[in-house]
Amino acid sequence: MKSALLTRLKRLETVRAVEQSHRPFKIEFAYLKLLPREYSGSRHRVKVGQSPDGRDEYEERPGEPPPNHAEGQDPNVIRLYLVSAPETGSEVENGASAD
Repeated sequence: MKSALLTRLKRLETVRAVEQSHRPFKIEFAYLKLLPREYSGSRHRVKVGQSPDGRDEYEERPGEPPPNHAEGQDPNVIRLYLVSAPETGSEVENGASAD
């Protein structure tokens, strides 16, 4: 009887610990300005401001992030970046070919 009670208590403590460790995820939407497609080196994102609709604005910067860069440290926040379509060349817009 005593061992059954101890086993049940241990199981309940495990369930409680798992429930307390799970925090809900937070989803954030942000605007992102990309580096040109031709750039092929390392890159990092930097928060540059906030748009009138309240969403954060980020842009990619060339190179490695600085040592004190803290972007994306909260594991319970998922940030979705909204990126505008890249600008196309004039030959595609006008329907002309590059022959």
